[in-house]
Amino acid sequence: MEMELQRLSLDGFRTVYQGTFSQEETLESIVPDACPDIARIVSAAGTAWMKEKECGDGAVRITGTAKVTVLYMPEGDGGIQTMEVSIPFQCTRTDPGVKTGDPLRAAVQVASADARTLNPRKVLVRVNLTAWAAVSEPDTLTLSGGVDGAEGLEQLQAPGRVCQIAAVSEKPFVFSDVLQPPASRPEMEQLLHTRAEMGTVESKFIGKKLVLKGEVLLTALYLAEGSPNTVRFELPYSQVLDLGEVPEEAEPDTVVVLKSADCKLQDGDLDITVEALAQTVLWTHRAVTVLQDAYSVGAPVDVSRTQLEVCTGSERLLRREQAHSTAPCGIPMRQVLDCWAAVSGVTAAPAEGGIEFTADLHTAALCLTEEEAYLAVEDTIPVRCRMDLSPDAVCTCRCRPIGEVSAVPISSGIEFRLEVEFTLTLCQQKRIPCVTAVSPGVAAQDMNRPSVVIRRVANGEGLWDIAKACASTVQEICGANGLTGEEIAAGTLLLIPAKRG
Repeated sequence: MEMELQRLSLDGFRTVYQGTFSQEETLESIVPDACPDIARIVSAAGTAWMKEKECGDGAVRITGTAKVTVLYMPEGDGGIQTMEVSIPFQCTRTDPGVKTGDPLRAAVQVASADARTLNPRKVLVRVNLTAWAAVSEPDTLTLSGGVDGAEGLEQLQAPGRVCQIAAVSEKPFVFSDVLQPPASRPEMEQLLHTRAEMGTVESKFIGKKLVLKGEVLLTALYLAEGSPNTVRFELPYSQVLDLGEVPEEAEPDTVVVLKSADCKLQDGDLDITVEALAQTVLWTHRAVTVLQDAYSVGAPVDVSRTQLEVCTGSERLLRREQAHSTAPCGIPMRQVLDCWAAVSGVTAAPAEGGIEFTADLHTAALCLTEEEAYLAVEDTIPVRCRMDLSPDAVCTCRCRPIGEVSAVPISSGIEFRLEVEFTLTLCQQKRIPCVTAVSPGVAAQDMNRPSVVIRRVANGEGLWDIAKACASTVQEICGANGLTGEEIAAGTLLLIPAKRG
């Protein structure tokens, strides 16, 4: 008897690591010669520009530069001053599952920054970085769907669904713009600080092309006639990604990160050039047929089986949670000039019936006191997101603040309000039996069995199990007992006719 398995090989990727981790960097810096001596540091705010990312043997590495703007009051009668400090960084995370050359999606941000004077011409700057990384590796899932050339072989075939990452892709892009403050704001005279952040990102297929649409949010703090002002711009962009042959039912999951944002003030206008990187994975959902078992009522056969760990369902969910806190400062505030927030860490803990993610949000505000002095106020807000999970589900998370952070002076301090977006990837993991080999057996079956057997159904036993044990078939048993389906209650008495091969 010639038998050949119908094999289906699904080439794709599987996630071997995904997580958020933190790192601290410090640097001593000299005040530029053109700047006056420091009397008091007002605030420090930073932005991380990711330059390179790679997977080494057992490690994830993300390198780049943290650009920190230090605002300070000079000695003497001068107004507020600014200096920029560039701190190189390498964020590293070790994991034994990571291999050299594995595709890596990554993002990094400055969670918080601070500076202190070592002397009037030297400062020590510290940044706390939060990095997110997701590593995939090539993976081929091989399934058996049936057996060819096996007359008289009973086959247990079950329909199923397999979810898999079909492709990992990325595209760098650059765009520029010239910005002017609205007519209600005074003309820019001196730029103190700019902050670029990713806004909304949407991705969808139009034909075989993946179209990305989003916006970069740019906040500029500047002086006009000696007074501080803040203006916010929205810079829309769109990109088309050619991903080659796109499988049916493909679902994109896209992360866009800023690699740099160069802002220059020229004649009252703000020239900006943005460098970004779009990182996409394509999830596919495939219907499959799996051969779970086989036996013969005639010639003996040997059947080998294994348990395959497969993802049977994948879903991306967006949850938005409101965050609110009051940061006490003890000094009456007249005005908030600028405010911002960043994720400083994400933790996960089991919750009843699921999992709870907690994102620690570091918030900061640059304020003017009632006495016209500059002061920075900071706070940390824990934001929670709970997700119900089935026992066979795995959930991963990345999160970020979205929209505009609100900071308002109140009698007890500064009231912060903002919204946090949690992107949850939910995968249903399941172990399924799959036949790996079928070959002619060596031991002859006993053909002197009775033509009919009476059998009581045991707990947890199905018609397939009974038919296989009694050398019959499900169809023969259903016909002999008037059954219309394969559902059978424990304790039922069945007539089992023998199936002659």
